Amino acid sequence: MSFQYTYDAKGKPIGVFVPINEWEKIKTELKKKKGRSDKTRILKSVEKGMKQVNQIEKGKLKSIPLKQLLDAL
Repeated sequence: MSFQYTYDAKGKPIGVFVPINEWEKIKTELKKKKGRSDKTRILKSVEKGMKQVNQIEKGKLKSIPLKQLLDAL
């Protein structure tokens, strides 16, 4: 990758120029990671819900009415 940096008067880097082809690659990778992140978050939520169902079935957690659950969404 060939980035070009811009600096302020004191020599501190304040910006970067990314060639468009490199930028497109970066955007593609970020979209892939976001997709995985969303899937991971959803799977973790489902896993948490299943654990709660198991606890309810074992009597370790009190269930709530469906209306209350839906209202919380």
